[in-house]
Order: sequence, then structure tokens, then C-alpha cells
Amino acid sequence: KVYSTKACLIEGFRFDPAGFALDAALLSRLDPVFHFALHAGRQAWSDAVTDKLDRRRVGVVMGNIALPTDHFSAYHRRRLAAGESTEPTGGSDPFDRSPAGLPAGLLAQALGLGGGAFTLDAASASSLYAVKLAVDALQEGRADAMLAGGVSRPDSLYTQMGFAQLRALSPTGRPSPLDASGDGLVVGEGAGLFLLKRLADALRDGDRVYAVVRGAGLSNDIGGSLLAPDGGGQLRAMRAAYAQAGLDPRDMDLYECHATGTPVGDGVELNSLRELWGEGGWRPGRCALGSVKSNVGHLLTAAGAAGLMKVILALKEKTLPPSANFERVAAGLELDASPFRVQ
Repeated sequence: KVYSTKACLIEGFRFDPAGFALDAALLSRLDPVFHFALHAGRQAWSDAVTDKLDRRRVGVVMGNIALPTDHFSAYHRRRLAAGESTEPTGGSDPFDRSPAGLPAGLLAQALGLGGGAFTLDAASASSLYAVKLAVDALQEGRADAMLAGGVSRPDSLYTQMGFAQLRALSPTGRPSPLDASGDGLVVGEGAGLFLLKRLADALRDGDRVYAVVRGAGLSNDIGGSLLAPDGGGQLRAMRAAYAQAGLDPRDMDLYECHATGTPVGDGVELNSLRELWGEGGWRPGRCALGSVKSNVGHLLTAAGAAGLMKVILALKEKTLPPSANFERVAAGLELDASPFRVQ
């Protein structure tokens, strides 16, 4: 029923199955969250070899925060001003009333993809969760390619108020993950999408393969909170991923951390990594740590996509990227007695 409702909303939308074309008038009316998703999706699609794909077997799954957007808020302000029973006029498009779930459907419609499309909101884990679900669809043979990742572009009023109430916003406006000066997070916005295929299919098609997903692990914090994740939940997810990949954590050279710049959350994450590596079998400072939030802020439901993109670019450039705004490690992290260093 959800999909049929969305299909009704996009009746009359014009797309070019051979490329990417949008009605300019419609596009100009849409909320920025749709622009972000369409732009990132077009970039990912254009970078892959897609001419041999059956578009009916290509799907879209992305993280997207379930908060009002700019146009959604403006529509309801006009509705309140006009009266509850009166439909407001001026500047509103039906798309803008479904900003949480519709971006994936609109992207699929624009590219002519018939393999299913949906968004999910699993907070900061959303875009990596989406990649995991896309991998599952490929491994189970339900799709031949998937566009997966995340987008985040809510009305900033909600994120600023929400994180201010949680006392999690950086008063200096400077994201400094893992650093002694870290005083909270800075909210970013953006989108990141990846075109995923089974490796054998990508090699057959002549794709440029940037990276291979070897394993993915999911868990639930159970005892955690928005600011203080549960270390046990993190360990379950990491151990599941390494078991699936058949890799030893101590063979890693680089970790892209979730680290947001909140001292409690960063500390829990570092403790989880220490427990994952164990007491021995490593030398101090051998593994580099970083967080893309020092560069672009916390992209919320697109945070994992930003981190994944950073790691893929690190592999492409054969470079361990430095973490911005880092001078000295935060008190309590005790990296000197660990296998880790902030790059």
C-alpha cells in the first residue's frame, strides 16, 4: 500500500530511461532533500557501467532522517495561517509533503529503476544499514545492482534545537573528534550514494571497482542513548562483520570512526575498539584513526556514507587521510597504551 500511494504521487513525472531528465519546473519546486538525492544518485549511476543492466532489477535504498524539511515546514506554516480546513496556496508541491520516504522513490522513477525503492531512519547508522540491506539483496539474487547510501537535509531548526537540548552541539562550531578541544558535534548536511554490484558482475561489465564489501554487522545498543552508545552493541556489530569477512581486526591499518566530537561517545567507541583488539598481538600506534566529521560535520543519516566515501578515496589515493582539527588526544582516551593513533 505504501508503494502504491507513492506511485500515485509521481504520476505524470517524466523520465528518460536512457539517461537522466527531469521536468525543470518540477525540479525547481522541490525541497533541497530531493535535489541532494537526485544529484548523488546521478553521479553514482554515471560512474558505473550500467548499459547492460536490466533496470527492472536495480533498486534504491537510502538512509534519510524522518524530520520536517524546509518546504515541509513552510507548507504547514501556510496551512496553519490559512486555517486547518483550507488548503494553502503558493509554492507547494505534493512531493514536499513526503520528504522522508519519497526521495528514494523519486530517484528510482527518474532513472527508470524497478527493483524497489525505500528509505530508512536508523539514526547515525542509516546509510551503512542501507548498504548492508543492498548487499543482502544482491547476495540473495533479488537484484543485479543497487544504489545505496544516505541523505540528510532536514529543516535545520529541528536539528539545532534537538542537539542543543541534548547539550551535544559544539558551542565553538568546530568539530574536533578525538581531540582534547572537542566540545560537541557540528551538524552537516549532504548525500552519498554508491552503485553496488556482485563482484563477478562488476568485473564482467568492466566497472571501475573502488572497493569490495567483505562483511557487515548489525546490532542494537539496547542500553545506549543518543549521546552514549553501548559498547557491547558496538562490539557485537564489529565482531559479526569480521566473522563474515574472515578477517582479523588486528590486520587493519585504518579505522574510520563514528567519533562526533562528544567526549562521552568518542570514549565509548575507543574502549570498544580496544576490547576488539584485545590485550596483545599488536604494537602501540600501529593503526590510524580518523573521523570525516572533522571535515564535513555530522551528516546524521548520511554520516556513514560520508565515512565510507572517505575510506574508499583513501584506498584510491593510497593515502591515510589526516583528521582535521586534531592537536592532542582527549583526556581519558589513553591512546599511548593502545594500538591506535589519530592520523
